[in-house]
Amino acid sequence: MSFVYEDSIAKDDISRTVKEVVEGVNILKYVDFSHRNSYGYDGMKMLECVLLAFALKGYASVRELEDLCKYDIRFQFIMNGQTPSHMAFHRFIHDDLLMPVEDLFVEFNKYFESHDDIDTDVLYIDGTKFEANANKMTFVWMKATRKFREKRWKKIMKRIISFNIYCKNESIPVQLSVLKEFSFEYICEITKTIEKIMNQKNIELKSGKGQRKHPLQRFKEEFEEDAEKILKYAVYYTIADGRNSFSKTDHDATFMHMKYDYYNHTNVFKPGYNVQMGSSEGYIRHIYVSSDANDVNTYIPFMEGYHMAYGKYPCKTPADAGYGSFENYSYCKEHEIDLYMKYSTLRKQQEELNDKNRFKSYRMQPDENGQILCPEGKEFTLEKETIDTAGQYRKKLKHYRNEHCADCPFRSKCTKSKQGRTLTINEELIEYQNEVLTNLSSDEGKELMKQRSIQAEGIFGQIKQDNNYARLCRRGNPGVKLELLLVSMGHNLRRYHTRKKQNEHKLMA
Repeated sequence: MSFVYEDSIAKDDISRTVKEVVEGVNILKYVDFSHRNSYGYDGMKMLECVLLAFALKGYASVRELEDLCKYDIRFQFIMNGQTPSHMAFHRFIHDDLLMPVEDLFVEFNKYFESHDDIDTDVLYIDGTKFEANANKMTFVWMKATRKFREKRWKKIMKRIISFNIYCKNESIPVQLSVLKEFSFEYICEITKTIEKIMNQKNIELKSGKGQRKHPLQRFKEEFEEDAEKILKYAVYYTIADGRNSFSKTDHDATFMHMKYDYYNHTNVFKPGYNVQMGSSEGYIRHIYVSSDANDVNTYIPFMEGYHMAYGKYPCKTPADAGYGSFENYSYCKEHEIDLYMKYSTLRKQQEELNDKNRFKSYRMQPDENGQILCPEGKEFTLEKETIDTAGQYRKKLKHYRNEHCADCPFRSKCTKSKQGRTLTINEELIEYQNEVLTNLSSDEGKELMKQRSIQAEGIFGQIKQDNNYARLCRRGNPGVKLELLLVSMGHNLRRYHTRKKQNEHKLMA
């Protein structure tokens, strides 16, 4: 079979590269395939098929893997003529790869690093949103849930009062308490109390059309509905875990703005995941899957995951303005990472001064002497200094107020406050932003940001547009991460194969 393989498959085919990498990495260090010998296909061959399929197609479903083993000669050679079913591939991916896939991803990257010239000191970071495998009509908004929950409790309180009045009129010795806090257990106790009263009075339960229900039965059914609603809202709060939304069919997915909507081609909310990717020399080095739509909150956990995987931090992490914040800059300083992340007001600060932006806060910064002047040349007065401890790093804030606004002709354009224009200044953040501006203005900074656009955004273009992979197939954070890691491993194998061929052509030339 190996002789036929050598004669039938081209020397520069990507399947040879996949075999080289799989055989060059110690797979058995992370995956135990011994249990498969008694009932399943060979685990190393199955892994080789999965990786080759993802390298060829970008993403391959288990149905496609089944067909490739039947009709593609490369897969037939790998499996020695065996044709695993789609369920065999599903069991292999879910049972054998779900846990160790992240370790395998890191080991593959270390192999590429040792066999290719990769500058790992620079990590280009960018994020994108992938649509989850969840219907967009299954959303749960926590703002609406809070509103419905409050309305439901008010109905319960009114119903308890009505029940007490009924018991008094019917001489039933029951008086329910009106609570101010939500209590599922209390509503359940009420339904049990009503059920006991109905049993004592031998009240028959009625159902169906033309049946007149007893008032106690109606009270019981209404309180049961209340208990069901309260329990549902409690479950929603547990699933959301601080998020503002989630999907009923994929609880880890959050509703986010997407750039493209295949339902009606408009920018609407869809369930999705925010995926962060860090790349070096076109290789995906690390990914981080988040339910947070904001990139600024993902940088620190992303870098912590990178350090856990490789035991070191990169020296530079060029990124767009979505990552620039005091927290992220402080984190970079703590771990000796050069500041190459833009901040939100960078482009606005570089605009020409005009009537629209001259009154903006970013135009009023302290000078060399620490003085702050408004556009009319009036000095701000320092009122107080505070320390904000809300985040991971403490912020020293200075609060200024301009006491000359009363007679200023531009007051209506500058502020609506009766006490005058106020400013809150974080001098440490200003120092970070100045350092970012200096780094990005240098020749190295310009080249890094140029390469970031090419590499980081280029990778997303290849994955999403070239491979037509913009919607996830698996559900839940573990399944999504598994899927994206396989996609990333396929991308890296293609990248390594291309670079290897380029180097071989250079040597031949």
